[in-house]
Parts: sequence; structure tokens; C-alpha cells
Amino acid sequence: MLTWDENKRRKNLSRHGIDFADVESIFDFPMYSEEDRSVNHYELRLRSLGLLRGRVISLIWAPIGDGGRIISCRYGNSYETRKYLEELFHSGAN
Repeated sequence: MLTWDENKRRKNLSRHGIDFADVESIFDFPMYSEEDRSVNHYELRLRSLGLLRGRVISLIWAPIGDGGRIISCRYGNSYETRKYLEELFHSGAN
């Protein structure tokens, strides 16, 4: 089960057009994940690339127990889309 901050969900929906409530479905498909080291966080955060409605998305989230907490989500840029497809077709996705 995924959780999130409701204010962040509304901001993300307005800014990126993706509702956190729709994101859980990306876990049903192959994903590519790596640790998000862009900032020194107090918790493990992952940057995962996956598919939502046929488009690659970039999801920042913190795994917690059997679920996780969504931090942000947006449609992937051309680099992320290419990276996802390369991982999916060449080495397999996580």
C-alpha cells in the first residue's frame, strides 16, 4: 500500500498532471529503480521508472514495510524514457 502527503498530491497533480492515487498500478509492470542520491536524505529514497497509461514516469518514493510513501511523480523525459526501455529490453527491469 502506498501513502502520501495530501498537500503534495494536490501540488503534484496541478504541476505534473499525475495523481498519486493512480501511481500504484506501475508496480504491476517491470520497473527500473535506483537509489535517489540527488540530496542527502534521512531515509532511503528510490527513483523508479515505470509505465503509467502507456507513458514512462519517474517516481520518487521511500519504501516502507510492504508499501511505500510517494514523494513526487512526473512523466519521464527523453533520457529517462530511453533508460527505461534500455533496461527493460537489455538487462531486465526490477
